[in-house]
Amino acid sequence: MRHIYSAFMYLLTPYLFLRLWWKGRKIPAYRQRINERFCLGKMTKGTFDVWVHAVSLGEVIASTPLIEALLAKKLRILITSMTPTGAERVRIQFGERVTHRYIPYDLPDVLGRFFKAYSIKVGVIVETELWPNLINQATNAKIPLFLVNARLSERSCQGYKKIEFLIKPVLNQFKAILAQSADDALRFKQLGADEQRVAVFGNVKFDLQTKDVDVDLFQQLKKRWDEKRVVVIAASTHDNEEELILANLKNLQAKMPNVILLIAARHPERFTKVYELSRQMGFNTSRRSQPESLLPENEVVVLDSLGELLGFYHISDYAFVGGSFVPVGGHNVLEPIAMHVPVLCGPHVHNFKTICHDLQQAKAIELVSDANALMQVIGELHGNNARRTQLVNNASEVLIANKGAVTRYANKIVECL
Repeated sequence: MRHIYSAFMYLLTPYLFLRLWWKGRKIPAYRQRINERFCLGKMTKGTFDVWVHAVSLGEVIASTPLIEALLAKKLRILITSMTPTGAERVRIQFGERVTHRYIPYDLPDVLGRFFKAYSIKVGVIVETELWPNLINQATNAKIPLFLVNARLSERSCQGYKKIEFLIKPVLNQFKAILAQSADDALRFKQLGADEQRVAVFGNVKFDLQTKDVDVDLFQQLKKRWDEKRVVVIAASTHDNEEELILANLKNLQAKMPNVILLIAARHPERFTKVYELSRQMGFNTSRRSQPESLLPENEVVVLDSLGELLGFYHISDYAFVGGSFVPVGGHNVLEPIAMHVPVLCGPHVHNFKTICHDLQQAKAIELVSDANALMQVIGELHGNNARRTQLVNNASEVLIANKGAVTRYANKIVECL
């Protein structure tokens, strides 16, 4: 069945080139280093102790503590990603301490060339990257593979069950599937993973590092619009969420006239669209990329930058984490919690179901039904200092109680080496 899948992937190859060109209209980096995605031309060979595949920006951020732990053990690391935002984050975070390459597309001969060029002792795939040819070619190269911080939502599980005949062999080529939670582990077993391969190791997101945040830089930015103003950040937002929030911003301004809204869209290609939307809706809007435009008159600031979200959480009073007013499934709520900010989300948080459930049980997060309710709850929190403080303290306790996954993952990888 994998051969039929491979034939289909080869038929898609012209589309893959076209897709890179199309996405490159807004993000030119998609048109760069295309040779790596197809292993074309002269390839620089290398030997590595650990190969880490983190598909995009979110996975790179999540796996950063683990990669740092492996680097501390003097291991040679190869990191692969699929998106330019992930690649840029690797460059900023690790510099020349690691080697970065774009992961090749899931084509057998292309991946064969990749694994011939790079001698790898252990492979680490982050979260849920179940590409049949990638896993098969790594296995053929005799690379023991770990699926770490593995997660599988109920929705994704139901989708994979439709192609269980293709996914089950993939799962059983892993040396171990190390899951974030018992629910994730159970779903991997339901898809056909051998029980002895699956274990619960916890979520590395709880081991988030915050010490590298340049506090002074963000405090200086805050002074540009007046550091006494109440800062609400809407982070990792998706299409339509910004419009919903902006449409209800006047309600919050009526209660809190000195509020300023920061918007960090999930995808960089949407930065300009969000900026123009805010202006069209009548708000005095500026952009992070133009510091001279940050003024006390601003009502909205579009955060059109990468790698600065933790810093902006640090100077925020309230944080809404996006992908939750639309059925995307939510994004990382632990980042604002680590910066001691009250966190609010919409109803769609199935990508972080276990985390959000635990936080809800601990009265450490606010889940709201819509943008109108979001503004109402922020207003209520702002008028109730005790409730706001308790929310932050409860969330911090949940974060601290769940730390330690990075050490468990790192020890397992080193043990294999």
